[in-house]
Amino acid sequence: MRRHAGSPRPQPGSDEKPHEAESRPCGSVLRAALADELVAAAVSLRDMLAGAHLDESIDHHTRELPSASAKAVRNMAYDATRQQGLLAWLGERFNRRQPPPLLAALQALGMAQLIDARRPVPVIIDQTVRAVGKLPEGAAHPGAAGFINATLRRFARERASLMAEPLPDEARFNHPGWWVAKVRKLWPDRWQEILTASLSRAPLSLRANRRQGGQLAAAARLQEAGIGFRLMGQDGLVLDQALPVDRIPGFAEGLMSVQDIGAQCAAQLLDPQPGERILDACAAPGGKTAHLLEMADCEVWALDIDPDRASIITNNLQRARVPLLSQDATEAPVAATPASEQAAGAVWGAHVLAADAGDPESWWDGRPFDRILLDAPCSASGIVRRHPDVLWHRQRRDIATFSATQARLLEKLWPLLRPGGTLLYATCSIFPEEGEKVVSAFASRQADCRWQREVRVPGWADWPQGGQLLPRSDELHEHDGFFYALLSKHQ
Repeated sequence: MRRHAGSPRPQPGSDEKPHEAESRPCGSVLRAALADELVAAAVSLRDMLAGAHLDESIDHHTRELPSASAKAVRNMAYDATRQQGLLAWLGERFNRRQPPPLLAALQALGMAQLIDARRPVPVIIDQTVRAVGKLPEGAAHPGAAGFINATLRRFARERASLMAEPLPDEARFNHPGWWVAKVRKLWPDRWQEILTASLSRAPLSLRANRRQGGQLAAAARLQEAGIGFRLMGQDGLVLDQALPVDRIPGFAEGLMSVQDIGAQCAAQLLDPQPGERILDACAAPGGKTAHLLEMADCEVWALDIDPDRASIITNNLQRARVPLLSQDATEAPVAATPASEQAAGAVWGAHVLAADAGDPESWWDGRPFDRILLDAPCSASGIVRRHPDVLWHRQRRDIATFSATQARLLEKLWPLLRPGGTLLYATCSIFPEEGEKVVSAFASRQADCRWQREVRVPGWADWPQGGQLLPRSDELHEHDGFFYALLSKHQ
């Protein structure tokens, strides 16, 4: 979904655990010492708790580490983030005074490693104590090594009894207490299932390019490479094990793109038709724009307010081999799309703009759109399994702020839609304040608006009547949480 300040920047599949995590040479790949990896993970965790994007912080602090160590750091930081509620509670139990933030983060990582139990306890304690000496100057007090040693040894001894105690909701479910209470109230029969699904590790999901043979062609390439997967939906393939994209056959040529199965529903619900003019109002990183153009010979205007992210849209469209009709504020010139790759007799492709969707006067040419995709800024509460730092960046009051932004964008974009056209409102949220309530309020005010509640995604047998997808992982469904509402404009 649309990114914004304080929301995640995806690196799909990057938080999968390696099969072997020892801090030594791993096959032919050199690894840094576990102590060095713990330092990088601790700094990343500290920055995340201070408000930074976890992915960005990890990327920054692993630049000098071997690639295998960078992956290990990512694993450790993600695991600790997914257990942040429990680790914070344990810190309160063990620490008479609050340690400096970086030392607290290192202590939390050591405890997370002991809970994980993939290495011998003495190794974990020894390397975490050694990591104290590698922290940046001023990050630890003179007795810090002894403090870490004593608290980790005590936790190793008392872990069983501590974990048997009644835990507060934040520690038990690793979600902020207000979040737990909200989900429990909204879904009294499913709330624990939803919280558990949100902390599971999401698999790597792909979208096959219909213009390059679609799902069957992509499946054949994966089978040839011995890569396990499941077919899901009309265009989706879910890998059994996550892989770097450079190891996915056909990815570089645009045969497949990374996209959650739930996110793939957006283009299918909007149902683009040949010759139509479509607005993707909050388009970065460009997956939905590409999907629309893979489905029909249409003209898509793809906007993002951030010029750097508008450049990402351009890059992803070029890899998917869809035409770029124009571009704005990209860092590099756009290569022309060969005529042989365009549909015969049709003009189709994307206009990429760095522009504010909420300020149409600054970019709109006055020609109405046949369809609009409004993938609105939101709490990102539906994609926590991919971005667990969202839990610790959000506050209860943020929901109202996002709701107001979503309502404003609907009001601004509705006049751009032609009579008889459709607008798909989407968020990656599980909270009705950002979904059903926003749409219901808008539809009640707008006399020419009808909410098409009967719409279904083709091939989706149990599509929810209200359009609210909750995070789910089973044999039939593998997706994040999304809300979708298709609105039609009366003639």
